[in-house]
Amino acid sequence: MLGRNSAPLGTNPGRNKKALIIMVSVLALLFVAGGVIYWWLSKDDPGKNTGVPGQTVTQNGNPASNVDGQNGPSVPAQTAPQPDLSRAETYLSEPGLKCTFFVNYPDGMSGIVDRYSGQAVPNESVRVSEVEVGIDMGEEYGFGFHYVERADGTYYIMDASPFEIFPVLKNNLTVGQTWSYDTESGSINYKVMDMGVDLDLGFAKFKDCLLLSEDNQAVGHQSITYYAPGRGSVYVVAPGGNFEYFKMTGMTKIDSAEAAKTIIKWCPNYSDIKDDRAQNT
Repeated sequence: MLGRNSAPLGTNPGRNKKALIIMVSVLALLFVAGGVIYWWLSKDDPGKNTGVPGQTVTQNGNPASNVDGQNGPSVPAQTAPQPDLSRAETYLSEPGLKCTFFVNYPDGMSGIVDRYSGQAVPNESVRVSEVEVGIDMGEEYGFGFHYVERADGTYYIMDASPFEIFPVLKNNLTVGQTWSYDTESGSINYKVMDMGVDLDLGFAKFKDCLLLSEDNQAVGHQSITYYAPGRGSVYVVAPGGNFEYFKMTGMTKIDSAEAAKTIIKWCPNYSDIKDDRAQNT
């Protein structure tokens, strides 16, 4: 998947630029010859470098400042219940966020994308929706995704393909856990590489990230996605960390009505989206 925020490879609803093939995802979602170079973060080295200049990951650490955009020392410990890191829904983006990303597109293009998360779908089975909006050659474009929770984990539906549903993360998450998704072109294999990882992206630090590798055999693409609790996918890199596909560079909270309006604008099928078990999976 291209992260929870990008179309799966091989299911591009339009132009390549409308499917950020950057991940596991995205979608994945953010979406290869040789074996996967596993990015294993040692529990005995809490300050291990990611291999990407200026970014440091700590394992179950307590950053001194700027955690998730907040100043660490000013935030009392245990101010909120600890999220259940074993549940897939923990890693969905909470409604009312506008997040900015620098992305590298599969066709070699790169640019800035804004991701909006909110609640606009009338069907209660849809937990949250997201749209990614960018500008190319002066033209604004966008595409959307809708997320539902099932007994075995979180799934998403592309607004452009309302009768297909794809897995994002499985429940009872543990390091080493694997699952796969089969397409007509080939399988997409997922593996949980690590959990409880703290990621520093410069403008903010994200606690308790989950690292998911994706081997998309349908298109020969591999990636590792960082999912942060309540923030969705925040960072997607090639195995080994030597190339960035998707990197959050800013995050602001926005009015829920504004978020819903943006989702409706770019999701023409939003009112028809539902978790229909007759969908293709």
